[in-house]
Amino acid sequence: MTPPTRTAEVALSVEALLHQWARQSDAPAGAAVVAGTEISARRRGGIEWRTPDAVAVSVLARPSKLDPASADVGWMAASLAAVRALDSCLGGERSCLWPDSISGPGDDPDVAVNAACTLGPGRVELAVLAVRAGPVTSPDQRAELVESLLDRLRETALMLDDPYPLLDAYRARCSTLGRAVELRRLPHGTIRGLAADIDDAGQLVLESPTGLKERIAVSALNSVRVLPDQAR
Repeated sequence: MTPPTRTAEVALSVEALLHQWARQSDAPAGAAVVAGTEISARRRGGIEWRTPDAVAVSVLARPSKLDPASADVGWMAASLAAVRALDSCLGGERSCLWPDSISGPGDDPDVAVNAACTLGPGRVELAVLAVRAGPVTSPDQRAELVESLLDRLRETALMLDDPYPLLDAYRARCSTLGRAVELRRLPHGTIRGLAADIDDAGQLVLESPTGLKERIAVSALNSVRVLPDQAR
């Protein structure tokens, strides 16, 4: 049976509606919220996201085995769903930029990925995965993109119970890997290095010129900039 989907013409945010549904009515795994207009849509880090003619989709995951230390994997799940959905609807092949950006043709809609986990005693109680894209003005294209996002987000949400195949699929689509990057950290500070890997917790493994490796959590990140190939 297909999980239920609620649609709102106007919402505070798709994440807020889905969290409310999960808390008050015990929404099942795969439950989804779709909205056309959001009053308080946000990118990662709480940055305001205001794009006209946008679509926003959020899907609920209830992983039974995901370690709280691996909650960052939710960002990989949402990003992978986004590239797969866009490829399906718009053609071509896009890539993920760790942890929440999409690289594709210049005429692509702007895309914002979000993931939020609620922790219980020793486990991840639920995760809300969200993707926003806009502008998308064609009614047919909007309907196709919403349907594709629902399918792909539900697919990757289920993979959170066994995240290793999810991480392998994400690594294969991540164009950050093998590149020199500059990371701005929270609350401050900048570091450079080689994006060597995504570890099993969804963190970026950054390798310094001396070979020292450091793991960077999504929560510790302000921004990522891919550097020219000769820079490191």
